[in-house]
Amino acid sequence: MNFIEYLKLYRIQLIKTAFCFITFMSLGGCSTLLGSSLLDIQIRVREPFDKVTGLVPSRAIGYMFGGVIAGLVEAKLDANLVLFFANSTAAILIGLAPWFYSYWSIYTCFLLSGVSQGVLDIFVNTYSFNVWGSKAANYIQILHSSYGIGCLLTPLLTKAFLLTEPVTMDNETLTDDEIFATYSPEDVQVQYAFLIIAVVLLSSSFGFLLFHFRDKAAKKADSASNKEVVIHNDSARWKRYLCIGVVAFIANCSFGLQTLVGSLGPAFVVKSGLHMSKSEGATLVTVFWAVFTFYRYVHIGLLNYFKERYVMICAYLCVIVSAFVMAPHAATYRVCIWVGLILLGGGYSPTFTVSLSTLQKYFFLSNRNASCIFIIGVTGESIHPWILTQLMVKNQVYFTYYLGILSSMQVATCFILPIICEKIFKPEEKRDYSRTGSIRSYTR
Repeated sequence: MNFIEYLKLYRIQLIKTAFCFITFMSLGGCSTLLGSSLLDIQIRVREPFDKVTGLVPSRAIGYMFGGVIAGLVEAKLDANLVLFFANSTAAILIGLAPWFYSYWSIYTCFLLSGVSQGVLDIFVNTYSFNVWGSKAANYIQILHSSYGIGCLLTPLLTKAFLLTEPVTMDNETLTDDEIFATYSPEDVQVQYAFLIIAVVLLSSSFGFLLFHFRDKAAKKADSASNKEVVIHNDSARWKRYLCIGVVAFIANCSFGLQTLVGSLGPAFVVKSGLHMSKSEGATLVTVFWAVFTFYRYVHIGLLNYFKERYVMICAYLCVIVSAFVMAPHAATYRVCIWVGLILLGGGYSPTFTVSLSTLQKYFFLSNRNASCIFIIGVTGESIHPWILTQLMVKNQVYFTYYLGILSSMQVATCFILPIICEKIFKPEEKRDYSRTGSIRSYTR
């Protein structure tokens, strides 16, 4: 089958997948949008920095509730209709948020938008799997690459709307009062970056609405293709729950780690002894996401020549080295923060994916099990930023220590997971239930 024939045969599936790609790219953008613009949002609301950082976990809290809602309504409502409402509400709320001058108004918008984004995260994965069935793996991989692309491009987009950092004679960071004296809330332009992301997210919602009416009118679709195959696990429940708990902890560390870099990283490099500009901070986070996104393909290529165990050991070493480079030197020396985050982005990129696929070598991971992992994982996006913001009020250097400790804990748990599985599962229980394409394993 040539390319033209492939497009004709699968044109509906490809169009649906394209809307999923746009949605996930926008979700990636939403995850780094606040971090890149946090200092300008501070000027907008004219509140102390330690209070403004409270906006960071607001989206993650909503995200967690959204994940629970998605699990409850997944089998009861039409997926196209849910995706339309979730896309449109997330877009409207994220677009409105920075136009307010009140901290709590912005907080509420981020919180409610996070609920919609949590619904989108789970539904888009399920939707893509139902569209492609057994052919889903490659499309899911590309889908979650689009998430990384959104994370990568958004800091560059935001950079164009950031206010110029005031320069002092001794190159020291200005206090909150000095910044407020330099700029007024009306000077802030970063809300236009939010608006662009909102428009892109909103555009995909209408695509799902059209398919809702189309699919409703053509109910002759083959129901067999949408049925989930029920597979019974032979292993003891406690074994499965133990391993799911370990991977949930890995997810918690993984999701928290990327939130810390994406949301607090730009503010850290400005407020710390590095004295970098907001523009440089946005560039630094962009480089992290670039390495994080594209190293995944390097990892896949290396697996063609080396065993996965050796490739992952190299990845783990990169993370450990990054922890030693960053803590505490990255709070003072720019070369350390650059080297540390580049090593972290590359080494950390495949860890969660490999951990999730490890489970599927021993037992079937249902959507319900996967939802539990992701819901616990998403709590890391609120818990870790909240803890770190309290510490950073005392001293900015805590950012490097916390990042180093969290990444080391994640890597250590990833390393022992295969050992645990090998010890508790009997040889006859080991089966390959690889279904990585059906759940969000390539995102983080």
